[in-house]
Amino acid sequence: MLAELERRLRVAGLRLRSIWRGKRYDGELDDELHEHIERLTEQYRERGIPSAEARRRARAAMGGVTRQREEMRDARGFRPLADLGRDLRYAFRSLRRTPGFTTVAIGTLSVGIAAAATIFSLVDAALFRPPPFSGADRLMILNVTQQPATGGLWRMRWSWPRLRLLMEEAKSFQAIASSSNVVVTLTGGDEPEPLDLEIVSSRYFDVMGAPLARGRGFSRTDDDPSSAAPIVVLGHRYWRDRLESRADLIGSTVQLNGIAVVVVGVAAPGFAGLSGQAHAWLPVGLAPLVSYADYLDTNQNFITAIGRLRPGVRYAEADAELAVLGRRIHERIPSEADSPDDRFAASAMSLNQARVDGDTARALLLLAGAAGVLLLIACANVASLLLGRAATRRREIGIRLAIGADRRRVVRQLLAESGVLAVAAGGLGLGLAAGAMSVLRIPATAASWSNSFGAIGEFATPALDWRVVLFGIIVSATTVFLVGLVPAYRATRTDVVTDLTLTPRTGFAGRRLGLREAMVALQLGMAIVLLVGCGLLLASYARVRDTPVGFDPARLLTFMIRPSEVQYPPEAAGALIDRVLEEVGRVPGVEAASVDGCAPLASQCASALLRIVGQENAANPPGVFRHYVGPDHFRTLGIPVEEGRALLPTDRAGTPPVVVINRAAADRFWPGRSPIGQRVWFDGAASYGRPELSAEVVGVVADVAYRPVDQGPPPPSFFTPYSQFTYAHRMVLVRAAGDPRALVPAIGQAVRRADPSLALFDVRTMDERARSAWSKRSFQTMVLGAVASIALLLSVAGVYAVTTYFVASRRREIGMHLALGASRAQVTRASLGQTIRLGVAGIGLGLIGAVIVAQLMRAWLYQTPVFDPLVFGAVVLVLLIALVVATLGPVRRALRVDPMEVLRCD
Repeated sequence: MLAELERRLRVAGLRLRSIWRGKRYDGELDDELHEHIERLTEQYRERGIPSAEARRRARAAMGGVTRQREEMRDARGFRPLADLGRDLRYAFRSLRRTPGFTTVAIGTLSVGIAAAATIFSLVDAALFRPPPFSGADRLMILNVTQQPATGGLWRMRWSWPRLRLLMEEAKSFQAIASSSNVVVTLTGGDEPEPLDLEIVSSRYFDVMGAPLARGRGFSRTDDDPSSAAPIVVLGHRYWRDRLESRADLIGSTVQLNGIAVVVVGVAAPGFAGLSGQAHAWLPVGLAPLVSYADYLDTNQNFITAIGRLRPGVRYAEADAELAVLGRRIHERIPSEADSPDDRFAASAMSLNQARVDGDTARALLLLAGAAGVLLLIACANVASLLLGRAATRRREIGIRLAIGADRRRVVRQLLAESGVLAVAAGGLGLGLAAGAMSVLRIPATAASWSNSFGAIGEFATPALDWRVVLFGIIVSATTVFLVGLVPAYRATRTDVVTDLTLTPRTGFAGRRLGLREAMVALQLGMAIVLLVGCGLLLASYARVRDTPVGFDPARLLTFMIRPSEVQYPPEAAGALIDRVLEEVGRVPGVEAASVDGCAPLASQCASALLRIVGQENAANPPGVFRHYVGPDHFRTLGIPVEEGRALLPTDRAGTPPVVVINRAAADRFWPGRSPIGQRVWFDGAASYGRPELSAEVVGVVADVAYRPVDQGPPPPSFFTPYSQFTYAHRMVLVRAAGDPRALVPAIGQAVRRADPSLALFDVRTMDERARSAWSKRSFQTMVLGAVASIALLLSVAGVYAVTTYFVASRRREIGMHLALGASRAQVTRASLGQTIRLGVAGIGLGLIGAVIVAQLMRAWLYQTPVFDPLVFGAVVLVLLIALVVATLGPVRRALRVDPMEVLRCD
C-alpha cells in the first residue's frame, strides 16, 4: 500500500512535467498532490515509523515533485489574471466544502454591512447629500445676523423692505429670491382643503434652477402689489395626482383663501420648493391679498432669502460683501435690538449647511460611529472564525507549502476566500439595507434646523443610490483586509514537518489562541460601549416620557384653522373664533373647546417682551410666551387654577384687560408674594403694547410644557382672552368624551358652518403631538438600540464559537479528567473560567470606552447622570448572563460524551 502511494506520487510528478512541457497548467493538480501526500503521511504514522525516519521519507518522496513544481511556476511567468481566476476557483471550492462556516460568516458580515450602509444613507441624506436642486453647491441661504454685546450670534430671516435693498445692492450673486411658507385654503371643490404653498419673488425659479414643465413663471411686475397679476404655479405632483394631469389646466382658475387666481404654469417633476412640501407658488405681490395684509410693509423678519453665487465668486467673498451690506441695510431700516450695543450685519451659509442644525448633525454622527463599531464587531467575529478555520486547515496549508507553494501565494488564496465572503456579504448587506431604508425615516423634529421655522426642507429621505452602493463596495473591500489579512498571515507561519504529522483530530490541542481570545474580548468591549450608550439614551428617554407636562393629553383633539388674515384681520378675528367654538361645542361628544396660537409641546408659541407697571425702566425686558385663549381653555386642557380665577366669558372687548399667568411667571417676577392685582404690558406687541393698555393679573395656573420637556422647564406664560385680542390663525383644542378621532368629520362640518371656506389643518390628537415631540429621542434610541442588540448577539456568538472550539480541542483532556474522577461540575467550572476571563477582559476594555462615550453624550441626556450606576450595572449583568448561556451549550455537549470512547478514539 505504501509503495503504491509513493508510485502514484511519482506519476503525479511526471504529469506535472508533461504539463509544463506542453505549456499548459491544470489548476486541480495541487489538490491531487495534497491528497497523495496526506494519505502517505497517515500511512507512515500507522506503520509506526519513528518521527525522524518519517520526516526523511516525506522529504524524499516529495522532493522531486517540489522541484518540478517550482520549475513549472517559473516557466509560466507572471500572469495575474490567471492567478486570480485560479485563486477564486479554489476559494469557491473551499467554501463549498464548509457550508456551515460560509453561511455564518456571510450572515455575520452582511448584518454589519447592512447596518453601516443603512445609517450611512441616513447620515448622507441628512448631512452630505446635496439638496435636489440644480447646482445646489452654489445656493446660499442669506441671514440677518444679530450679535449681542454679551456674545453669541443670532441668525434671522428678512423683512421684505430690507430684502429688497439686499436684492438691489448685492453683486456676488446671479440673483436673490425670497420664499415663505404658507398654508392656504383651496376652495371650489366639494370641500375646502388645505394647500401648502410658497410665496416667492419673481427670480425664485431661476435661482432654484427649476425650469417649469408647462406654462410660464413670474415676472418682475409680480413683485409689486400694484401690478401683480392674480396668478399661481402649481406643483407637478398636485397636477398629476389631484387634477389627473388635466391638459386644459393652464388658464383655468382656482380659489385660494377666497381669491381667484389663474394657473399659468406647472413646476418640473420632483420639484417641491425650498421647503420640500410646496404644492403651489404665488408671486410675492399677491401676499397682501392672500396671506398677510402687511406682508410687504412690516419690518418683521419672516422671509427666507436664497441666492445663487455668480460663477467665479467664492463663498468667502460673498460673505464678506454681505457683512458690509447687512450693516448698511440696518442703518437705513433698523432691526429691533434688544440692547443699544447689539450689532447687526448679514451672512451666508450653504443650503446644505442650513437645513440641519448642529445637534442633529452630532446625533447622526454618533449613530454613524455606532454603526462603525458594529461593523468592526462583525469583522472581528468573522476574523475569529477564520482563525479557527485556519487551525483546522493547518495540515492542508502545510502540505501546500511542502510541495513548493509560495507563502505569498497561500496568503493570496486565503485572502481570496475572504474576498468571496466579503463580496457575498456586501451584496446581501446592501439588499438588507435597501429593505430597511424603505421603512426608516428621520423624524421631522430630528432633521429641521431650530432657527428655520420649517422654511427649509430637510430632504433627509434615505435612498439606495450610487453613493450608498459605492460606500458598500468600499466597506466590502476594506472588510477583506480587516477580516482576512491577519488569519491568512498567521496560517502560513507554520512548521511544515510538524504540521504534516498532525492528524485532523489533534489540531491545535494544547495551544493557546491568544489572538482569538483578544478578538473576542475586543468584541465584548465594543458591545459594552454600544450597550451603555443605548442604556443611557433609553434612561434619558424614559425620564422625558415620565416628566409631568402639566395637562391631561388624553381624549384631546387639536387642529389649525387658517382663514385669510386679509378677510379676518385682528378686529374681526374674535367674532370668527366665537362662531367656530360655538359650532364645535354643539357637536355630540365634545366636552369643552378652546383656542390658542399653539399646542403644548409644540415649540411654536408666540413671545413678547414683558413690562411690569412700575418697572418700565428695567433694562433688557425678559421674553415670555403669549397666549390668546378661550374662557374654557384651562378646563379643556385640564390645567388646575392655583390662585385667583380663570378667564371668564365676560372678559371681552370693552371690558378691563385681564391676564392669567403660570406658576413659573409668578415665581420669577413676584417671588414670595402674590401676583394677583399686578399689572403688565408687552413691549412692542400688537395688543397690550403700552402702559395705558396694561392688563391686570387675575389668576395663576399650574405650569404647562409649551415646548418639549427636554428643552428646559416651562417658561413664563401669559394668557389673555381672545375676545380682547386675537389673530385669525388659531389652534383649536377639543376635549372629547370618547375617541377624539371619531369626532373629526362632525367637527369639520361644524367649522364649515362657522365659515364655509374654512378647512381643518394639521389634525392630530395630543397623544400624537406628544409622540412627535419625543420622536427625536425615540428615533435615536431605537436605532442605537437595534445596533447595540445586534452587537451583543454577534459578540455572544463569537464567545460561543471560541468556546466550542476550545471544548472540541480539549475533548481528550476533558475525557481524562472525567476518567480520573473529576466531577462534571468541576469540568464545567473550569470551562466557564475561560469564558469569565474573556468576559472580564472585554468588560474592562468596554467600561473604559463607555466612560469616554458617556462624556461625549452628556448633551443628549435629560436628567440622567453620565455615570448612571443602574445603566452600567445592568449592562455588565446582561453581558455576563449572555456569556454564561453561550458557554453552557458547548460544555454540556462535551460532558455527554463517554470518557472511555474519547480516550479509545485518541
